[in-house]
Amino acid sequence: MIDKDKIHNLVGVFYQPTFKTFFINSVDGETFIKPIGIFVSLGITTSTKVLDDIKNVIADTGDYVAQIAELSSRKSGGQFINTITNIENPQQFELSEFPEGVMNEQEAREELERMKALMTPEEDLEVLKTYAPRISQLQDLIEKLTNTGGWDAHLIQKKEEGNYSVFHKFVNYRKDGDIEYRIGIYVRDKE
Repeated sequence: MIDKDKIHNLVGVFYQPTFKTFFINSVDGETFIKPIGIFVSLGITTSTKVLDDIKNVIADTGDYVAQIAELSSRKSGGQFINTITNIENPQQFELSEFPEGVMNEQEAREELERMKALMTPEEDLEVLKTYAPRISQLQDLIEKLTNTGGWDAHLIQKKEEGNYSVFHKFVNYRKDGDIEYRIGIYVRDKE
């Protein structure tokens, strides 16, 4: 049987953020079976490139078969029943609802211009000290997304404290009723 701890430790060498590993313990989503593999669930916003890189690290050991896959999990009898639901062409999940303060490129540029307009010599020093770092941060994020072609997959989110961050439109997790879906890496022992 595949060693879950060994897989977790191997991934941890190359991926330092928090991640989870799950036994694949069903083929039909209804019946529990002896584990047939491990599913590695990296961060919710981890890019498909990083998923692919980690998959290749696992496969390159020569001991395992590793594939990008979709997992479904649901509780049954107090335990999670984990099933691979898509191994052919799994895709990250596109969000359809966004939190308050999320801006597309045009809205982010309008926000930047609005703040720049506040930066006049007559303005109070506290206003200048407040908005200068925000302008710089927002401008850097706009340039980053523009230079990398990232606007198709990202937005910019204004946080309550006035800071800005990149917001991912595509994620590796969604919940539908009592079923959780994840995109990650399916690992099996090599036959």
